[in-house]
Amino acid sequence: MRQEWDKRYSETQHLYGSDANIFIQDMSQRYTISGRTLAIAEGEGRNILYLARTAREKHVPFSAEAWDYSQVALENAQLYANEQGVELGTRQVDLTRVEWPQDQYDNIICVFGHVDSATQLRTLDGVRQALKNHGYFIGEVYSKAQLAYKTGGPGNPDFLYDPKMILDVFKNDHIVHFFVGEVERYEGKLHQGKSHVIQFMIEVIKDQ
Repeated sequence: MRQEWDKRYSETQHLYGSDANIFIQDMSQRYTISGRTLAIAEGEGRNILYLARTAREKHVPFSAEAWDYSQVALENAQLYANEQGVELGTRQVDLTRVEWPQDQYDNIICVFGHVDSATQLRTLDGVRQALKNHGYFIGEVYSKAQLAYKTGGPGNPDFLYDPKMILDVFKNDHIVHFFVGEVERYEGKLHQGKSHVIQFMIEVIKDQ
């Protein structure tokens, strides 16, 4: 599986485009996203690099880290980071077996990080564990309804998300933003057209 992703990123740079996901752009303009920030399943870094540049423009502290399954994608991300003058830490990670840290990040973002349902649950639990008290989980993923749209994402419904799973894991936290529905997405050659997504910005509350 990793070889397949390495091959994709080797054959097509900016596989999902060079611009950050529209939802990530929108949230970064509405809210100040600062501090130690991890992007999981981040590919070539388009989202984390955008957030780093935005933080630099706003003169707020920001530390950028990207995880992905593909080493080729991470090498591309590092190249783009160097071109943009952004300091980026990268780590090749298999989300099915990663050991999550405790209370380490101010923000974690996930954009179209699609894994099987068992790994989804493990990842959501890990994200909540790794966030600091009052840290934020921000992202956009395809819902299970996306299968009918055929405009991007996995062809296996087990790799698409159920909004209830996300809400269950973060049931004791503050839901800043949560949306399930249709959007238009044009990101590289793999996301093209009307899509069905889940968007979220959740503040983790650990001091209850």
